[in-house]
Amino acid sequence: MNSMTLPSDSDLAPPPPTIYEWKREELYEIGDEFFEELEAAIKGATSSIEFESYIFYNDAVGARFAHALAAAARRGVRVRVVVDGIGSWGWVKAFGPLLAEAGAAWKVYHQLPWEKFFSRTERRQVTFTTLIRLVRKINNRNHRKVCIVDRETAFLGSRNITDVHSEKVSGEKAWRDTSVVVEGQGVSDLLFAFERVWFGRRWRKRNPVSTREMSPLVRLNITRRLRVKDYSRLKGKITRAKDRVWITNAYFVPHKSLLRALLAAASKGADVRILLPEKSDVFFIPWVASASQYGLLKAGARVFEYQPTVLHAKTLLVDDWALVGSSNLNHRSLMHDLEADVFLTHPHSKDELRDQFLRDLTVSREITLEEWGRRPRWERWLGRMLLRFRYWL
Repeated sequence: MNSMTLPSDSDLAPPPPTIYEWKREELYEIGDEFFEELEAAIKGATSSIEFESYIFYNDAVGARFAHALAAAARRGVRVRVVVDGIGSWGWVKAFGPLLAEAGAAWKVYHQLPWEKFFSRTERRQVTFTTLIRLVRKINNRNHRKVCIVDRETAFLGSRNITDVHSEKVSGEKAWRDTSVVVEGQGVSDLLFAFERVWFGRRWRKRNPVSTREMSPLVRLNITRRLRVKDYSRLKGKITRAKDRVWITNAYFVPHKSLLRALLAAASKGADVRILLPEKSDVFFIPWVASASQYGLLKAGARVFEYQPTVLHAKTLLVDDWALVGSSNLNHRSLMHDLEADVFLTHPHSKDELRDQFLRDLTVSREITLEEWGRRPRWERWLGRMLLRFRYWL
C-alpha cells in the first residue's frame, strides 16, 4: 500500500480468527468397520506407521494386525509399535520376532522385569535397578490406542487390538465402544506424543512441551502441567454447562472436584446424564461407580446402566463441546496413565455422537434413587470401601 493511500476498511480490519477444524473426522460405533478401515490404511501406507495400543492380544484380531504391520514393514514402510507392559503382557513372545524379522521396530512401555527374565534375549538386562524402576513406574501405564499412518491420518479412541472389539469374532458379546479417524493439524501433536515415548528421556529434554504450541484439537496428558490444565478446563466446562452434560464412561470413579462440577451442573438445571456399564471387565467397578451416584441422583442427574454387553466407550458431550478418546473419569487417567483424546469439530460428527448416546439409552436401565436404595448393603459398603483406593483405580 502506498504511503499516500488511505487504508480501506478491509485493511484496518483484524485478521480472521484461526479456525481449528479437522480436515476429516469420522466416528465408528461398529468395531469391525473401524478395524477394516484401520487395516486398509495400514495396507495402503507408503512411508510410516506409528502404532500404539494398551492391549494387543495374541488372538485373532491381534494376529490380523501383527501380520498387517509386518507386511507393511516388508514393503519398506517404517513401522514403529509401542505396547504397554501390563496391558499387552506376553506380546513380545507372541509377535516380537514376527515384526523384528519383517524390519519393524517395537518397544514395550514399562515392561515388567519378570517378563524380561523369561526372555532369553533380555534376561541379562534384569538388574536390581530394573526392579527399583518397576516399583516406581508400575502404576504408570500407556493407555493410549492410536495409529498414525503416513503422518496424516490418525485412528484413535478406546478400542484395543483384541477379539472383544470385533462383532465377527465375539458376536453379541462384542464390547460397545467408540473410535474416530481424523486428519488435520492435530495429528502432528499425536505424533509428537508418540515420539516422547519412543525416544525417551533424552529426546524429551531436547523437545520440551513448553516450547511447542499444542493444537486445541487434541487432549494429551503428556506432562503434569497439561494434566492440570485439561482437567481444570473439563471441570469448568461442566460447571458452566447450560444445556447438557452427557457422559459415556467405562470406569467412572470421579475425583471429588469433578463430582462437585457435575453436582453444580445438575443443580443449575443442565441435562446431566451418565451412561455406565452394568457389566464390566473389572468386576468391582460398577460397585465403586455406584458409590458416587447417590449425590448425583439427589441433585437431579440421571444415571443409566448399559445392558447388552460390556460398555467400554469414553465420550463426552457438554453443550456443543464433544470429546472422544481413551480417557476414563477416574484417578488413573487423571494422574497416572498416558491418554489421547480428540475434540470433534464437524456438526455431523457431534450429531452422530448425540444420536449414538440416545440409542444406547434405549437399551439401558435407568437407576433411580429408589432403585439405588434397594441395592444390597454389602454392595454399597464395598463400593465405599474401594473408593478409599481410588488413587489406584
